Formats: sequence, structure tokens, C-alpha cells
Amino acid sequence: MTHILVSYLKELYSVVVRRLSKKNKLKPVIKRVCYLMSFPNNNQGLIEAVSYEQQVIVLYKKNCLEEVKQLESFGIECINLGTVSGFIKGINCLCQSQVIIADNYFAFLGDITFKQNQTVYQLWHATGAIKQFGLEDKSAAKRSEKDKNRFIRVYESFDYVFVASKKMADVFRRSYGFSKEQILFTGFPRTDRLCQRIAKQNSNKRRVLYLPTYRENEPVETWLLDIKKVADSLKDEGLLQVKLHPHVELEHINQTNVDWISSHESADEYIMQADVLITDYSSVAFDFTLANPTGQLIMYWPDETKYRQVTGIQPNIEADFPQPVAHTTDDVIKQLTNYPMLEGNKLFNALWNTYNDGQATNRVLDEIKEVLDGEK
Repeated sequence: MTHILVSYLKELYSVVVRRLSKKNKLKPVIKRVCYLMSFPNNNQGLIEAVSYEQQVIVLYKKNCLEEVKQLESFGIECINLGTVSGFIKGINCLCQSQVIIADNYFAFLGDITFKQNQTVYQLWHATGAIKQFGLEDKSAAKRSEKDKNRFIRVYESFDYVFVASKKMADVFRRSYGFSKEQILFTGFPRTDRLCQRIAKQNSNKRRVLYLPTYRENEPVETWLLDIKKVADSLKDEGLLQVKLHPHVELEHINQTNVDWISSHESADEYIMQADVLITDYSSVAFDFTLANPTGQLIMYWPDETKYRQVTGIQPNIEADFPQPVAHTTDDVIKQLTNYPMLEGNKLFNALWNTYNDGQATNRVLDEIKEVLDGEK
């Protein structure tokens, strides 16, 4: 019964979007940029930079409220997609904007009939990809044919995608079915700040940052690092900083060399200050190596076999990592205590951060301007 109700609501949602799109069919396209925001910290100055020369409207989801407050202080109009009035206004805005930029999958894009002089871009919320998504997501294969058709309609709504490397271009060609003509090698604007090499705070301790991804319906003990054991191995020479997903409930270990970061706090500053990053399937790995070319990246995959089956991992990506994948806490400790001087980050960055060179925002702005000026 629940499945039938969900299916009905999805169809009703599509009908509403298609009707709103049809009402806008004869309305002229306005020379402006409409930015779809579902991830905080993905913008990092791009929207403000666009607003200096062009009209821009931001359509946002409620988890981006803090960033929206800052954008509104610049005088940028922001519309909440989480309200009925905001949703209707947002769809009308999309139907009339010359340039649309989305930071994620938005279901309604597949039900809007865009005009010939409109251009839709995908500005992905992650610098690289370790887990599979889109057409390659293992869980998507189990969805209904209606769901699969809706996914494809959304993928086909994009004209171009911004990427930072041939590696990521290949991911999007497999995941969204993009052609090579749809790939724009600009780099990600959000990484420009990571390239600034902000001076690290003075510290006698080695900073080890642990940022695991969230697994829905998976017991914590099947994937979580043994935090106490790692902290004990660091002794007084290291500080273990831990940031977990808001949905993970875990009793905090009260230990002097363990720092628990609020789940609602941005990890960006910690990434730039860390000497070591321990993560699993998160794209923060790409951010860390870019901000810390000589830092140590440790990939911890205790549930690799199951994760490959349920979600999927990019083919052969483990060969790109600076060190072998760790599967146990003891493996992690061994890598922490026996870290040789490697050029692994340099090679990893060459593969995945090729165009993340501090000038990505300028290249994206040039692309947008070219379209708005009718030169493309």
C-alpha cells in the first residue's frame, strides 16, 4: 500500500511540474542565471561572482539556510523550494531563465520542457567520485521502470557538466550517459580556496581527521573505525578529530587527544588544517589531497565487499590512491605509524584534480558569460 501511494505521489508531482512548464511555454526567456542549491559549501563564491555582472536567483533546499543568509546579505534573491509557493515560483523561474546550474539530481528537471535558448549545467557537489551513482548505482537497478525512466529524463535535461579531470569526465559519461561534447574541463569553483594553501595553525601535534560517510540501515560497528584504539596509538603526539553524520548516534569517548567535531559544522577548515585524513567512500579525499599535497590519505574500507554489492565503487579507483586500502583498524594504525615520504598525492591530484588549479571560477564565469551573450 505504501509503495502504491509513493508511486502515485511521484506521478502527481510530475504532472504538476509538466503543467507549470506548459504554462511558461510562450513566455520569453530572461537573461539571468538560476542556481539550484542542495549542498552547502559547493558555491564558495561562484554565485556572488556571477551576481556582480548578471541577475541570479537561487532556488534552495532547507539544509542550505546558513549559506542562503549570506547570499541574501549580498542582495541575491533566494527561493525556498520546500514551500508550496516557493516551489511554484521556483519552477516558473527555471522555465524562464537562460542559464540553469544544478549542484545535484533534481527530479523536477526531467519534467520541464526547456526552450532552445536555455542551457542547463551540472555543477556536481563533489570534486571526484569513489562510489558509483546515476546509471551505475547498484541500488537504482532495483527500482521500478517508472523510476528508471524518470532518472533518465533528469540526466537528459543537462546540456553540459563541469569537471576537473578526464577521470571525472569518464565517471559522468558512465553515470549520466553524457557525450564527450557535453564535458567542460573547467575545474570546480569550490576548490579555488583549497588551492590557496592557507597556512596551518601552529601545533606540535599531528592532526588526524576522520570523516566517514553515512550508511543507511547499517550497524555502526560494521563500518566505524575503533576510535579509542587509534587515539591510543597516537599517544600525546597526535590529535584525532572525528566528524560523524548527524544521524549517527555514538557515545563520545572522553579522551584528551580526541576532538569531536559537531556534525553540523563544515569540515572544510579541518580538512585544510589536517596532516592526515582517514575516510572511506567520501569525496573529501579529493579535497584533502588538493589542499595538502604532502599530507597522508588513508582509505578505510572495512565493508568493501558489501558496499560494492549495494552501492558500487568506481572501477579500479583503489589503484589511484597513494596507499593501499586499509580494511581493519590495525591496518590504519600501521599506515599511520609507518608513513614513508611519498609523492602519491601529486600523482593522485594529476589524475583527479587536473583542472583544480585556483582558476576554476574564472573559467566557469567565462562559460556562463559566453552563453548569456549569445556567443554559444
